[in-house]
Amino acid sequence: MSLVWSDWCSIDKPTDYKHCAVYEIRLCCQKTPISISRFLGVDERGLLCIGKAKSMEKRRKQFVNSRKEGDGHSEGNLLHRLEIDSTISTRYPDPEYEYSFAKVNPGQENRLEEQEIKAYVKQFGEVPPLNSAIPNRYGVW
Repeated sequence: MSLVWSDWCSIDKPTDYKHCAVYEIRLCCQKTPISISRFLGVDERGLLCIGKAKSMEKRRKQFVNSRKEGDGHSEGNLLHRLEIDSTISTRYPDPEYEYSFAKVNPGQENRLEEQEIKAYVKQFGEVPPLNSAIPNRYGVW
């Protein structure tokens, strides 16, 4: 199944889509993605994470709140810690975070998220920086 992705939007801009989705969050500067060096190449899209949601708007809010407060969304929590305890703010003083999502039918989000993460791993040799693991890492690819 080929996913149809929304346009990229500021992570602070709500969506009216409140249903199942697979999403990506990227790092930008002045609306331009920041390239990220990976094990097997450079991710020109600047993806920070790939995830799934039962409600895209609820998940977006969780990410925003976790980034600010460090509690809730696992990838947002990690970004919160990095912004506090690492040199990320020196390297990217005015980071912009954008999201894009693909609408999926209920029950498909797990499989499609796994498919997207595995495609990323095949291309770059590792998961996006804020993802913690390859889903079903020893299963059939």
